[in-house]
Amino acid sequence: MRNLLIGAGIILAATVVPAPGALAQQPGMVIAYLDKTGDGKVDLNEYLTYQQPRLAEFDKDGDGELNLGEFRESLRGKSKSNANAIFKASNAEGGRTLSQREFLGYHAFVFKQYIDTNSDGFMSGDEWQKIMASG
Repeated sequence: MRNLLIGAGIILAATVVPAPGALAQQPGMVIAYLDKTGDGKVDLNEYLTYQQPRLAEFDKDGDGELNLGEFRESLRGKSKSNANAIFKASNAEGGRTLSQREFLGYHAFVFKQYIDTNSDGFMSGDEWQKIMASG
């Protein structure tokens, strides 16, 4: 799966940022927005809590799942060109769509591989700055 999702890191800025513009450049504001426990860090559950309603945002046919086209629209930057491979790697159930579980599984993979770079279980402001610098 890792080889198929190499481009996933590129989508992080668009995936994580709750609002466009200056907020995207303010790690403290991003962390505060996503940090529901108030500990100054974002854990996997907080990140997935943010991602969960995003499925409905891209689910244009309202079936509760994302087909390849809908999934492609959820991606940004160079990841769009890798949408087929990412979709296939994320489609653990083997259907024609990504279920909510598969969608969140993809985002869990992104969090663990590309966001939490020091493997402490959290996204810090410093990790956010690295994400922004790489995208």
